[in-house]
Amino acid sequence: MVVGEIHDYLESHEFIGNVVYIVFGMVLAVIVYQALGFALSTEDPIVVVVSCSMLPNLDRGDMLILKGVDVGDLKAGRTDGDIIVYVCPSDNPGCPPGNKLIVHRLYEVNEDGTLVSWGDNNPSADAWAVKPEWLKGRVFYRVPLLGEPKLILTELLRGNIGGLLSYKFTC
Repeated sequence: MVVGEIHDYLESHEFIGNVVYIVFGMVLAVIVYQALGFALSTEDPIVVVVSCSMLPNLDRGDMLILKGVDVGDLKAGRTDGDIIVYVCPSDNPGCPPGNKLIVHRLYEVNEDGTLVSWGDNNPSADAWAVKPEWLKGRVFYRVPLLGEPKLILTELLRGNIGGLLSYKFTC
């Protein structure tokens, strides 16, 4: 079968054509995500801000592009430190439940090599020390509000219709 015949077949069988195009789109998205991760040296190249802890610099629903980085190349500081993304394991003392990605600013590097992070909108630094192996990367680029569909879909999948009806697009 040649490409033209396949195209004609898919056009004449609309449902099958739609399924093929959806599957093709999903496979392409996975390939692009993996290639982006490889190019940026991180297994999680794209994340979405899900809380208001980084206001006013990052808003809930912002999509972030990450770049893998060595801890020694990071800049620490309360207002000018790099914004890092990491997973704080829920079995670690002080970490929030659920092994969620955390997007906070690097406040300081401890003598033992662990990191102290701090959400810009939080009153104090995080209660746990971030181990370098938890680090997913630093924020390389921000796309405002492009992560909103993910947040809405998450509410739908949780069955939280009330939360969806009262959904705020910003903090």
